[in-house]
Amino acid sequence: MKRLARLLADTRGSVLLETVVVLPVLALFLVAIVELCLIANARQLTNYAAFCAGRTASVWGLDSAGRAKAHLATALAMTSISPRTVQNPVEVLSAFGLPNPALAAQAICAVPGVPADETVWLPRLAEAYIRTSRPVCDTGTRPSAARKHVVVNVTYIYRCAILPFGLFWGRSGLDAYIAQVRGLPSPIPGRIEPVVAQMENRWRWNVPLRGRAVMDYWGQR
Repeated sequence: MKRLARLLADTRGSVLLETVVVLPVLALFLVAIVELCLIANARQLTNYAAFCAGRTASVWGLDSAGRAKAHLATALAMTSISPRTVQNPVEVLSAFGLPNPALAAQAICAVPGVPADETVWLPRLAEAYIRTSRPVCDTGTRPSAARKHVVVNVTYIYRCAILPFGLFWGRSGLDAYIAQVRGLPSPIPGRIEPVVAQMENRWRWNVPLRGRAVMDYWGQR
């Protein structure tokens, strides 16, 4: 009993034990905060991408050419946070209907402050195309016949950098997005499907983010 009492009274190593118990929980908490901040930043950028698509649609209209340009504007806006895991970016961009991928990459590199390296931006642009699909645009008319507005909804599939938050958020949203991408007409049949299947296999890390923009404009289109 005396030895047991001495053992219970001995507090040596208690600080180390408390550190071992608390440190992993604290580290996980900090990492979750970082990931949530990255998701919030991506959500703001998705809203900006919707604005870019709405602005493009208001200028070029909502025919097939205008929608293609709106998709390009959306992808360009999301390029800065898109990963660059695509191995064949030119083929992927061509499959999504971009006629001149090299010209789009040159436009990105021409932005002041952006590193002029097309080999970096082409995979990012291709990944942004995969993860944005085409923006959903609609038009209406305000009380004045000449004043119109464009409503744009953009979905961006954000790939978590640290934690698999996709386990908890948006599995149904990701399924709907994948079905939408598979329904897109492709100039190169069979090129979209393997890329989408790869994304589907990594769905645990993906979180669907939705942006929306409503723009009023004056025009004849």
